[in-house]
Amino acid sequence: MTEYNEAQVWSVVHGNNHPSLQGDERSISGYIPLVEELFPGINYFSTTGFNQVIRDYAQPALKKLFPEMVDKPADEVSRDRTVNVDAFLPSDGYEHSDNPEWKGQLEALLA
Repeated sequence: MTEYNEAQVWSVVHGNNHPSLQGDERSISGYIPLVEELFPGINYFSTTGFNQVIRDYAQPALKKLFPEMVDKPADEVSRDRTVNVDAFLPSDGYEHSDNPEWKGQLEALLA
């Protein structure tokens, strides 16, 4: 379990950067640790692959873990507050892209 600032988690949930994020927090390199925490062992080939992982896996997982963030307006979010994020579903490398069982496990966790 690792702590992440609330604004970064909110950003993934909403699909855009919170205004309070700064520097690397706004870039792919700032989101990689969060993705790796949620899906230990996951690999992706490119920036496009990373964006797909955010959109298809991290965003729904964080919405499930933090439903209160879905309707929370940006002005009620702070980068000074932290939230605990734990592993959601490990992935053995590219398993997420070619293993239907992994996707089935993900769907079950998101239900």
